[in-house]
Amino acid sequence: MQHFEQKRWIANPFHANITTGISTKAEEELIDLSENTFLKEIFNHQKLAEFWLSVEETYPTLSLEAVKILMPFTSSYICETGFSAMVAIKTKCRNKLQLSNSLRLKISCIKVDIDAVIKKCRKQAHASHTPHYLH
Repeated sequence: MQHFEQKRWIANPFHANITTGISTKAEEELIDLSENTFLKEIFNHQKLAEFWLSVEETYPTLSLEAVKILMPFTSSYICETGFSAMVAIKTKCRNKLQLSNSLRLKISCIKVDIDAVIKKCRKQAHASHTPHYLH
């Protein structure tokens, strides 16, 4: 329980009574950060990992300490998301499909504009590959 209490500053660096167990340099950076009202406003509107990465230049020691604690959760989440996507793709009926391309699309944060891709493919199609009745 004491270990958890020492890491509480990551979840809310603006809390008044924080015991951290971090280095003196990081502790100084935490004090400075906790008094910054502008950063407090940013903290309230960003995801936790995004916030700690955004203060890396100003508070490098503190940011590194926070990111070291947060990284295992992020990487575990990504692994679980990938595994769930794989299970959804690899069903009995589709067990011989090549998984890599489908999985890449499934776990990507990029939204594909299918209409634009189809239009681009139609423009690139060579006349010799289109059926004669479409000429």
